Amino acid sequence: MNITAKTISFLFSVCWAILATAQPGVKIADIGAFETTGGDVIPSCQIGYRTVGQLNSEKSNAILWPTWFTGTSDDLFTSPAMGDLLDTAGLYIIFVDALADGISSSPSNTVDFPDVTIRDMVNSQYILVTRHLGLSHLAAVVGISMGGMQAFEWAVAYPSFMDKVISIVGTPRQSFYDLLVWQAQIALIEGAGDNQAKQEEAMKRVVDISVMNLQTPALLARTLSPDSLDIYMSRQYVQAMAPADRLAQLKAMKNHDIYKSANTDPATIKTIITAQMLLVVSVQDHVVNPFHSVAFSKSFGCKLVELTGDCGHLAPWCEAGKVKKAITAFLK
Repeated sequence: MNITAKTISFLFSVCWAILATAQPGVKIADIGAFETTGGDVIPSCQIGYRTVGQLNSEKSNAILWPTWFTGTSDDLFTSPAMGDLLDTAGLYIIFVDALADGISSSPSNTVDFPDVTIRDMVNSQYILVTRHLGLSHLAAVVGISMGGMQAFEWAVAYPSFMDKVISIVGTPRQSFYDLLVWQAQIALIEGAGDNQAKQEEAMKRVVDISVMNLQTPALLARTLSPDSLDIYMSRQYVQAMAPADRLAQLKAMKNHDIYKSANTDPATIKTIITAQMLLVVSVQDHVVNPFHSVAFSKSFGCKLVELTGDCGHLAPWCEAGKVKKAITAFLK
């Protein structure tokens, strides 16, 4: 019987999905009064998380995996793609909900929720890991997209807390293009105010921008017919995140810059970061431009994997084999 690579990948994905769904649901940790970098306080701050695998006796196999933009730990936990990107054997993985994702404390579930930053997300996760999970060290922090931004922030916020950091289509700071994309979405949501009808219309346009940038024009033209536009987009609109939560995470990403948060510059970042780093970028990424990650890799001297296909921000899934091979080698 001829078993192809695609068949093996499919079977692995099914096994991962079965494993994920067999695990208990999301857990919520109350980390107490949490002070943001802006000086605001979230009383009784809640952080959602899920775990898979077993922590070894030395507590040396724990990996933290924060959520991407608009994603939840459930999305990470149940996605077959996670098994395609990471060899989970022997690992204890903590999937954690970033602030403002609708599971952890967010505008949609917390009165007077303040503006938060990527550093705030990381600080809340540090409290979760140390006080609630009893860990004093992590083997690695792994993140995709906004999760990759959090991975970068972990590297400067708690330099010696983990051995390795993996940022997949993330960035140490935003490019001009990234800021333009985030700013357009922020303006649409804020412009709608509290008017529900205006909010619904604004969110449709926000989702339009996201879909337009998530993949490359070439991929969209090749894989989707013009006649499918209305049906395809109506499905995307239904799945959209709560406007206030999306706005909070958009603002956090817009202000993301590890050089500012660490009070340093690209030339001296080496004096702060001690973890080994692996960066995965997509050359044709229209959501998180790879420019600053490529520059960081040259300055810091870390491993860089460039994905060259036309899947854009979704390249890690389109080129999963290449990504998994690099991550497996890096973690070993």
